[in-house]
Amino acid sequence: MKTAHIYSPGYALLAGLLLTASTGAQAVDNNLHFYGNLLSKSCTLVVDGANLAEIHFPTVSNRDLMVSGQSAHLPVVFKLKDCKGPAGYNVKVTLSGTEDSGQPGFLAVDDTSTAQGVGIGMETLDGKRVDINNTTGATFALTNGNNDINFRAWI
Repeated sequence: MKTAHIYSPGYALLAGLLLTASTGAQAVDNNLHFYGNLLSKSCTLVVDGANLAEIHFPTVSNRDLMVSGQSAHLPVVFKLKDCKGPAGYNVKVTLSGTEDSGQPGFLAVDDTSTAQGVGIGMETLDGKRVDINNTTGATFALTNGNNDINFRAWI
């Protein structure tokens, strides 16, 4: 299982997110899920069923990846509600999990996958890559009320 963490320095927002990824030989389908628990409450994580966010990568052939180098970037949104804090407070999101051995900073697909040379990359909407297992992560400003934490993922 892959994990990701969301926390807010100074305001003790901490969530454990679990990522699972699996792929087929030349396709990556329905393979990224986020799960979480809120450990200290500044905001409430919005969970849809058992997931914080879910994306479905379309089938991607090796040929497509060789031409463009990566798949289309798909939105990943973590929703927070009932956020309460002083003006200008932030949440820092870090991602951790099994790193792809051939692509540092990318999340590896499950060991059961027959796909090779494929990893899952994550970035903020402004294109800043957020590497797996890097404590730098990405920081997002929060406002009181509801907030969306927006990323994009690709293979």
